[in-house]
Amino acid sequence: MATITVYEISADPFSTRNVDITAAYSVAVTDNDAILDDPDPDSTQLDLSGLPGFTASSQNFSTFETYTGTVNGAPVSFTLIQFSNPRYIIVTSGQAALNDTIEDTSFGGTASSTPYQSLPSFVCFTTGSLILTPTGQRQVEELVPGDPVLTTDGRIRPVRWIGRRHLSTQELRSSPHLCPVRFKAGCFGPNCPTRDLLVSPQHRVAVTSAMMELMHGETAMLAPAKALINGQNIVKDPPAQGVEYVHILLDQHELVNVEGIWSESFYPGETTLSAMAPSTLRKLFDLFPELSHGSTGYGPTVLPVLKPFEAGMLKADLKVPNWRVYPNSLKKAA
Repeated sequence: MATITVYEISADPFSTRNVDITAAYSVAVTDNDAILDDPDPDSTQLDLSGLPGFTASSQNFSTFETYTGTVNGAPVSFTLIQFSNPRYIIVTSGQAALNDTIEDTSFGGTASSTPYQSLPSFVCFTTGSLILTPTGQRQVEELVPGDPVLTTDGRIRPVRWIGRRHLSTQELRSSPHLCPVRFKAGCFGPNCPTRDLLVSPQHRVAVTSAMMELMHGETAMLAPAKALINGQNIVKDPPAQGVEYVHILLDQHELVNVEGIWSESFYPGETTLSAMAPSTLRKLFDLFPELSHGSTGYGPTVLPVLKPFEAGMLKADLKVPNWRVYPNSLKKAA
């Protein structure tokens, strides 16, 4: 059964210009058609029984209004499915995540029908990206479970699971928020990255700066690609052709070296898990049974995470850490 993400927000977007996303829930799609709409005369659309305080019908929502706003300056739209105590939304375009603030909300009238398949997003690399392994660089799509990769602490870690998703040109044009972000060669300095690197918008890279350390007390943090777009050497890649996203899961969240910069391995957070097909989730749960009870069982992120607006404020000052892995210092995973 397919799933989507429903977000809880802090205030009514009709009367409050800025609202915070305070919680995220994975819900099952129970609809007998492919469209989220209101009313649905044929069937229940979503299994919302697990949402705390949800009182409306999942066939005909208590309110079904559309809103626009911005997250870190980028446009988003969302549908309100319950307006009070608590307030729930479904993001229909753009990118938003737990702990984001949706700013400058504006009422857009009655929501139009939305295909379910246009709602999820994924966090991953694209095919052709070169990842550092003990035997040198390999294309990420050539890896298979069990293959070793190198991490920042000089250890060799085996890949436990690999996921792939192909998006056609038409899908990217209809859902531009899923288009990859291109880090042009040298955008962070000489050979950083060594070649153009394409990742999904939510994918995070390790960054550092004196201003970040002053503001957050951290020498290195993770920043989502979408928040680093500057219109010059970090840009959204237009949907001239399709893209295949590849994500690699390790025993714990790690940083791997891709095209000369340090980037995260796949992190199975609540929002990411909610975007996966049930068959994919079953494979993950077989490998990591603790994930069936929530993403907290996987452990913390390898570095603290900058919120998109925080990364956006610092992006002119951000660099990538100059961490190097030397073959003589490599250790086998404990």
